[in-house]
Amino acid sequence: MPDADNRLDVPPEVQGVDHVSLLVSDARRSRAFYAEVLGLAELPRPDLGFPGAWLSLGGGQALHLLELPNPDGVDGRPEHGGRDRHFALRVETTAPFAGRLEAKGLAFTRSRSGRDALFFRDPDGNAVELVGTNGSA
Repeated sequence: MPDADNRLDVPPEVQGVDHVSLLVSDARRSRAFYAEVLGLAELPRPDLGFPGAWLSLGGGQALHLLELPNPDGVDGRPEHGGRDRHFALRVETTAPFAGRLEAKGLAFTRSRSGRDALFFRDPDGNAVELVGTNGSA
């Protein structure tokens, strides 16, 4: 597996991730969830003809919440988000996020690899991974 920081295997035309889009059933609820759990700030969003929100992930990256019908079922998803579709965010350490999730009574699982990473789901069942960059859980 190539080193995550090794950019030699990435074509020069690919510059990185611009945004991740998630389907949600209630954009206001999801916006509040991501603001409370991750501290994400809202970005300006044009009128696209359906409800949604754009949230800053820093570095010019964003999370787009799209309030649209979801063609995928949310029942029967794996308990551990690492075994499901998910997106991963780098954080210094997962500790403060684990505390926020616990305080809100929200379930999460730790990475089974032993690294500082945790997985949780948003109100619509979308899986999110937080990966600590400082090497300690």
